[in-house]
Amino acid sequence: MREQSEAQLLARAADLFDRAAAGEVVYTPFLTPREQKILQEKHAFARERVLMLGGYDGAERRRMYILPEYMAELDPDVREELLADVLSASLLALSVKGSGYRELSHRDFLGSVLNLGIERDAIGDICVLSPHEAILFCDRVIAAFLKENLLRVAHDAVRVCEVSLAPDFDGGRKFEPCSDTVASPRADAVVAALCNLSRERAQALFARALVEIDYESAEKYDREVSEGAIITVRGYGKFIVRSLSDKTKKGRFRLLADRYV
Repeated sequence: MREQSEAQLLARAADLFDRAAAGEVVYTPFLTPREQKILQEKHAFARERVLMLGGYDGAERRRMYILPEYMAELDPDVREELLADVLSASLLALSVKGSGYRELSHRDFLGSVLNLGIERDAIGDICVLSPHEAILFCDRVIAAFLKENLLRVAHDAVRVCEVSLAPDFDGGRKFEPCSDTVASPRADAVVAALCNLSRERAQALFARALVEIDYESAEKYDREVSEGAIITVRGYGKFIVRSLSDKTKKGRFRLLADRYV
């Protein structure tokens, strides 16, 4: 389940770009947000030929689709029509629904899929819609395998079927708003506020490599955090910084964030 090294990731992307140059639409496995960021920065020159798609707006794990040069110049409607077959084969939504015997978590759904021998990057987001149902994203081959072999999740019988999602599907994410004031936008101050800790305890989390900012391990607690940053603190949760610019009369920064629940 470990991410590819940056060198491996870039080498495989380079091979895909070579294939795309020969006129083929190609795509990666499902990438983590960190992997997406690396590839988008490396291939910013080819932005018009790259699509990042995960099955719905706001997906975290997405495939990178690389288009041949001629497709990048086509009318968007024509391009969408040409891509339809590729997308229908590589990006399907499956419903995995339990019997109601017990409540199922994201960990339960993911563990049952991985226990079938499927690699993590063959599966996109797993969106838990209720304690008894999740939507997961995969390609047509994996979908056929799961429909035949994913029979139980955490000792509960499940039914797997292909589904069409509403255009406004949002993954069923729920957030809890957080707000506070901080002396500065330094990472330790922000983490301390988000997790209700002292600055010293927050700094200890950085020292133990328990903090990620934008899906990269954050080693320096004195770095500045910007709006839109995604902060994950092991044992405390995952947060999105919505605002960190306005100041109070006392010169402190107003922090507005959402915590994933």
